[in-house]
Amino acid sequence: MNDVVVIGAGLSGLVAAGELQRSGLSVKVIEGAPAVGGRMVRTPLQLEKARSPAWVDLGGQWVGPSHSRFGALLEAYGLSRFPSPHHGETVLCFGTRRCTFSGFFQGFPEGQPPSVPSRDWDDAMAALKQFQALVASLPEGHPHHHPDAAELDRLSFQDWIEAHTHTPFAAWYFAYFCRAVGFLGPAEPDQVSLLHVAWGQRTAPQGDHPEEDLIHGGAGQLPALLAEGLGDALVLGEPVRAIHQPDAASGPDAEAAVEVITDRSSHRCRAVIVAMPPALAGAIRFTPELPADRLALQEGMAMGNCTKVLIAYGRPWWREAGLSGIGIGDRPWVELCADSSDPETGLGVIAAFVVGRRRERWAALGADQRRAAVLDDLAAYFGPMALEPLGYVEKDWPREPFIGGAFAAWMPPGLWTRSGDALLRPHGRVFWAGTEVAERWPGFFEGAVDSGERAAAAVAALLG
Repeated sequence: MNDVVVIGAGLSGLVAAGELQRSGLSVKVIEGAPAVGGRMVRTPLQLEKARSPAWVDLGGQWVGPSHSRFGALLEAYGLSRFPSPHHGETVLCFGTRRCTFSGFFQGFPEGQPPSVPSRDWDDAMAALKQFQALVASLPEGHPHHHPDAAELDRLSFQDWIEAHTHTPFAAWYFAYFCRAVGFLGPAEPDQVSLLHVAWGQRTAPQGDHPEEDLIHGGAGQLPALLAEGLGDALVLGEPVRAIHQPDAASGPDAEAAVEVITDRSSHRCRAVIVAMPPALAGAIRFTPELPADRLALQEGMAMGNCTKVLIAYGRPWWREAGLSGIGIGDRPWVELCADSSDPETGLGVIAAFVVGRRRERWAALGADQRRAAVLDDLAAYFGPMALEPLGYVEKDWPREPFIGGAFAAWMPPGLWTRSGDALLRPHGRVFWAGTEVAERWPGFFEGAVDSGERAAAAVAALLG
């Protein structure tokens, strides 16, 4: 019998397992997918043989200056960072207009404003000031005990947009913010609670520059390094179907074993960490049954609706025109794209995101149509050279069976105040981890590391 079974071999689960091993506890890590990493995965670009191998991240890729826990992991495993290559002008496409400007405005204005009518920009910035005041009013940590939580949670973000903006540009700006940043997972503003959006900006603020750095060789190389020390304690391709714990197992002095049942076997342990998105945890049967608020959380906290597309070129040619490689706009498919070129490869790589209802329409197209649609939008941002890439890779996260979406999961109206306590509250000897449950930097690597460390500490304290 192991001391602890960790369910899920993404970043949070691997971090928790490592912490438990270092505390002297025996651990088994069980992952339903055939590989470790979860939403943290890289792939080599299929290019001509003359080129050196080049890796791109199909999942998360960016690191911020305040991501200290994740930064320490990178340093411990010898993974080096480089500044996101964002020098040059940003491109904005809105309606029939295209402009370039030396600035950025994702969640906060920085540098020069775009060349849109002053009425439009002033409207957006006036609403942003009100939004920032709302964000600042929230406390640290989870937001559902705030005095105004019930009222904020009753409204959707779309309700707030309609009440606080007066021009199409300003309304789009906040809708784009909801889809591009996602506040855990990309979603449409009519789907997401206002409380959730404000909390997302409070606990993972864009003003802290969370996309400041990238990782040479891709962030997706880290999970395999974390898993190396697990050896036979790591089980892959074995989905967990049920967790049974006798009533006595919830007491602090309980010795009765918890049983984790998979497709192939049964694993006995003294405690469990479920390190997976709440919606996927809903596929596990629990005995005793989960409380009503946890069941509602797992049913209602949907994963982000996002496909990530990586487009590679022989060189980052957009820089020759003074462009940063960042494109923002109300294009039919790609509202946000960014230069993700690793200088060690010499290639030019653009990361593009197709999210929300755009992604649903786009995913219904054939492969050639999807590719042409993305490249047409990139050409609108950067010019006709975008139409001739060397490599093109899609990762449609909602179709991944053991993940179900990206970046992470989000709360619809009413769910925070109904089920917020269930995010972290243990169920007997079952504890919860994953970037979704973090109180700081949820949806980022930093949140995943933080939640894994905290879950491991809670279990170690219980087991002594």
